[in-house]
Amino acid sequence: MKTQAHTLLHLALALLIWLAVPIGAHARQAINLSGLPMVVCPVEAQHPSPPAFDASTCEPGQFYALDPQGRDLWARLTFTVDQDWIDTSGPKGVFISGLASSELHLNGVMIGANGQPGADRASEVPGRIDFAAHAPRDLFVAGENTLDLRLSGHHGFLTLTAPMQALFLDEYGSPTAGLLSYYWPGLIMLGVFILGVMVFLAMAARSEDREAPIILAVMSASLGAQLLIETSRGLVSYPYPLHDARLIGIVLGAYLFSLSLIAYSLKEFSSLNLKRRLSGLAGAALVLLAPVALARGFDGKTWATLALTFGLVAFGAAYAALKGKRDAWPYAAGFSVAMILAVFTQSRFIDLHLYWLGALFLIALFIRQALSLIREQARRRAETRRAEALDAALALAQQASEPAVLTLESAGRTDYVRTEEIIRIQGAGDYVDVVFADGRTVLYTLTLTALEGKLPAAFLRVHRSHIVNTAHVERLEREPGGGGHLVLTTGAQAPVSRRIMPKVRSALSQTSLTSATAR
Repeated sequence: MKTQAHTLLHLALALLIWLAVPIGAHARQAINLSGLPMVVCPVEAQHPSPPAFDASTCEPGQFYALDPQGRDLWARLTFTVDQDWIDTSGPKGVFISGLASSELHLNGVMIGANGQPGADRASEVPGRIDFAAHAPRDLFVAGENTLDLRLSGHHGFLTLTAPMQALFLDEYGSPTAGLLSYYWPGLIMLGVFILGVMVFLAMAARSEDREAPIILAVMSASLGAQLLIETSRGLVSYPYPLHDARLIGIVLGAYLFSLSLIAYSLKEFSSLNLKRRLSGLAGAALVLLAPVALARGFDGKTWATLALTFGLVAFGAAYAALKGKRDAWPYAAGFSVAMILAVFTQSRFIDLHLYWLGALFLIALFIRQALSLIREQARRRAETRRAEALDAALALAQQASEPAVLTLESAGRTDYVRTEEIIRIQGAGDYVDVVFADGRTVLYTLTLTALEGKLPAAFLRVHRSHIVNTAHVERLEREPGGGGHLVLTTGAQAPVSRRIMPKVRSALSQTSLTSATAR
């Protein structure tokens, strides 16, 4: 069973390495404008239209260095297209992504507004994080063209080092389509995380050791929440102020996932008691605040937190393996590779690799937990059988040393019957025939069900109308139809119904193991 779990962990490691190879998102036939030089000017309140871009207040810049946060500014860039590009089929569009409201002017003509830029918070209408403006084909000229951007960002509550993210020409369409094609390989793992939450919580409800399944349920939930927040940008073009909340949500999801992973590793690889594991987890929580506080940018905070976590888990697993826990080596190897991937692929790791890694890891752990639950249930069944065997032994011993006495009514008289003298009982409506060891059969006024409730555990109901004293059973003979009959020490037989046969076999096997002790 452990070998199967380890094989799956090795498979997860191999697939993770495969995922490290870049798989490009949707390949756009686009003209990237974000790397071109710009001229940047502040907006004059009395002249909100594009300026001449030669004033002393203007300065050179680049798109990625634009910072409209708390500002209102103009930026102009010059780009070149040829006639072949202009003549290609399909409508043209200008795509812009960033934390700003914007206006776009192509060769002096306004082609779109993303919200409404303004000089302050009151005058600005927040735009979308991703926006596409239709650019009529006849506005382009073969050769040099100009694109003027008015940008403002007064509604964000974080200050980002790079608030502007993309600017390009392409065939006009949904601004989220390309993003979704990038995110969907990770998004398909969402179902695994939702299933993981349900499965691990179900395991926690059925297991004696609930700690590990609950930790794994939290791990699944945190990964699922982080994935949903991460990919939300490919599902809907939301107002740019929500991007701040999205970034915080991604970091929090990574932090919670990291804590749950460390909690699981402490449970799995250490021999610490619960109090010390909680102390260790609290210490890890403080250590993980370092990359959250110090790393540059929210992508940096996320991948650095994850890389540090994987390094800690890999170190703990390797230490446990060196101390003799050999099944910890796959964990040490897998999380070492995950740490390296996080460091070298960074944004791509938190966009895609993390979720494939998490899904494969959780699937492997799900199988391992399932095998552990199967072993635990088998142990419980064995304990139950031992308890039942002990009960049967005690019942037989009590019957032999202190036989129970039944008070039974028959034809106007009352008999006091010792249970050890009874061989078997047969029901007949509101009466029962009690067969004694001395060969007598006496009819009593009582139903079989009512009498069953008065008998000690040594008696077993083997048919709807038959009860036998297991101390007097010689053997069980099965029939092809699934039923059978018991041969008693007197030579008499009692039928065993097919439905009750498994219970009878189990009870008699326990009795046979303990009858010698009972006698």
